[in-house]
Amino acid sequence: MQLRKQLPLQRQPPIVGAAVEKCVSVFLCIECEAGGPNTRYRPSAGAKYKEIFSPKQVGQRVKERRTELGLSMPELGKRISVNKSTIQRYEADGVDPKRTMVINGLAEALLTTPEWLTGLSDDKEYNSYTVCQMELEKHIKSYLETVTSSVKGEPHQQLLTTFLGQLVDLYAILTKYWAISMKKVDEVAEDEVLKESIGKYAIHIGSITEQVYQKEMEVPVEDMKRYLDGILHFYDEGRTQISVPKLLGMVEESERRLAAKEAEQRAKGT
Repeated sequence: MQLRKQLPLQRQPPIVGAAVEKCVSVFLCIECEAGGPNTRYRPSAGAKYKEIFSPKQVGQRVKERRTELGLSMPELGKRISVNKSTIQRYEADGVDPKRTMVINGLAEALLTTPEWLTGLSDDKEYNSYTVCQMELEKHIKSYLETVTSSVKGEPHQQLLTTFLGQLVDLYAILTKYWAISMKKVDEVAEDEVLKESIGKYAIHIGSITEQVYQKEMEVPVEDMKRYLDGILHFYDEGRTQISVPKLLGMVEESERRLAAKEAEQRAKGT
């Protein structure tokens, strides 16, 4: 693929190579596993593969799903920028399952998967993993197109990709803190004794929820702020200068703090 020519991973310096490989491979995996650049989505996890449908069978599924969603032919046509007669033709005469752009457009409009429309899977709807992946695919593609077309010099492209990879790692850590905070917020909401105490002292439940949430989220948010501040001072001279090893080591520090937090949670049985 052209992307590999623009970002030749085999010639990357060791400091940034791994992160570049990680970021680019995510995009390549999404696109290649989906069947190439004309196939938008990869199959849902756990999908059961079968023999691909005939065009007529695809048309039947289009009609089945449209009816299930309560969409008229004109409404479905509007979603994919075609007229009513085209939808009629799709349903009556069928759709070639190999016309990936048409299949993907119909699948998106019908809130289903290309695999279900073409008979390759019984999974009619995407699981949460695939939905998240589909959303990320757009952002990753946009980033790769921007960094390779706008930033001059392969070393700079690689360095920026390293920064992005590290920020993604920090955000992954943040999501674990988010999960912890949401669990505690739910516990506060369900604690009847606490609610009674709140009533006595006229303290609004929202204020306690806010404190619980912010207490848990402060650490990962500050870690991301420190990392971004490190990027800001990357070319500084003197006492504000930050080295590459120190900047790249921030993720490991954050991971250690999270591990300690999780160990604390396990010890408390929460």
